Amino acid sequence: MAQQAAAVVGGGIMGAGIAQVLARNGYEVRVREINEELAEEARERVVSGNYGLEDAVEGGYLSEDEMDEVLDRMTFTTDLEEATDGTEFVIEAVTENLAIKGQVFRDLDEVTDDQPLYSNTSGFAVTSIANAVSDPSRVAVTHFFNPVAVMDMVEIVQAPETDEAVVERAEELVDELGKTRVTIDDDPGSYGFLANRCHAAMREEAKKIVDEGIATKEQVDKALEDGYNLPVGPFSLAGLGEEWD
Repeated sequence: MAQQAAAVVGGGIMGAGIAQVLARNGYEVRVREINEELAEEARERVVSGNYGLEDAVEGGYLSEDEMDEVLDRMTFTTDLEEATDGTEFVIEAVTENLAIKGQVFRDLDEVTDDQPLYSNTSGFAVTSIANAVSDPSRVAVTHFFNPVAVMDMVEIVQAPETDEAVVERAEELVDELGKTRVTIDDDPGSYGFLANRCHAAMREEAKKIVDEGIATKEQVDKALEDGYNLPVGPFSLAGLGEEWD
């Protein structure tokens, strides 16, 4: 049986994480970045970044030989056509900017055939991204959570025009990767899907409680972590790099 090939467009934290998980599960993975420097940074992120392959070896989840085998299945390139040629599907994981994502999908429309095109957006509507391609039925969202190597959840989001086979392949992929999933419908009127919208509501209420002087940030985090078994409270999460005005 031929090895399955997949492309990941964007080698940042999310793209590198997705690419690593795909490669660890037997996929030949091509990671595309816009220049050689960023391509090399993507490779370094896969190897030695947080939750990278070296961490997996140190934690006893991979042997040195297995790490080498994973890397042998990975290619880092600046050529979009080379990255996507012969792949079963493409996952876009560039910066969370709709204009940039739209350009990526327009470029993908020119160099790909009929394989599914997935976006790892954390909140943009499927329709707003699918409008960039000539056949919107190819497009769905597969929103992985950070860090991809550790977090199990993937939100699969479908628009009314999304082909059922595209959604089914995304569901199969999540199952192959040993992760859990929810498949939900697109909601063009708002930013965010299921988890992020619920988290945003909690975050705003937490901020309101602190602003009103009812509790400190530390008390809010402690109450939510110990009371609801959250792994990390909203203010601590913001300290880990989540954007929060």
